[in-house]
Amino acid sequence: MTLALVLRLRLPLCLIAGVIAGAGLLALACAGPVSPDAFKGTVLNGNNVAPDFRLTDQFGRTTSLADFRGKVVLLTFLYTGCPDVCPVAANHLREARRALSEASGGDAAIVVVSVDPEGDSVEAALAYSERWGMAEGWAYLTGEEDALRAVWEAYYIDPYLHGPGRDRMAAAGDGHSRQAGQASGGGASALAARSGRIIHSAPIYLIDAEGVMRVAFTLPFETADLVNDARLLGDSG
Repeated sequence: MTLALVLRLRLPLCLIAGVIAGAGLLALACAGPVSPDAFKGTVLNGNNVAPDFRLTDQFGRTTSLADFRGKVVLLTFLYTGCPDVCPVAANHLREARRALSEASGGDAAIVVVSVDPEGDSVEAALAYSERWGMAEGWAYLTGEEDALRAVWEAYYIDPYLHGPGRDRMAAAGDGHSRQAGQASGGGASALAARSGRIIHSAPIYLIDAEGVMRVAFTLPFETADLVNDARLLGDSG
């Protein structure tokens, strides 16, 4: 099973963790001198450069992934109205930033890409960032639906967009979300239909200073493990 397939299936978090821990998900190959065994997350095989993109941050500035070249980047996908998985991921990122900032030479850039082009305006992204004390701590990127969708596809993110105000977005996709909702008859799809939630995976990709995707984390995980891997990548740069 590949990482892309794991992320697309939206398996329960405990099953995702089991797949990663018990199935030998990916071949271990890294670009730097750090032993793959030293990493706590899922080590990504090959030397795949993270796909670049250009969006707008919480201050209205045009921002690209390439702007952070030379730093380790923690990249994830959230939305400001998310009541469940996003706060967990955001808390991990906030705590990781504190730990990395305290370590000499251990700082890293954090990049968040929205999965809600309807709800995540620049103003909403800034307000959300301020609530988390991360207005200056991350780049929370928003944009038009087409631009965001291209980024989602590049990183194997397939948001389930459904419920009030989201029919247009679901129709703009490949039909997968609507078909999944019709087939399920309940569960996450029914919940989304009632509440307007966006069901999505929230992996955190660790990208090294050369722009190569090296490690991925999927919930649940420990903040200390994320910090460990970010420091290893920073030390090997």
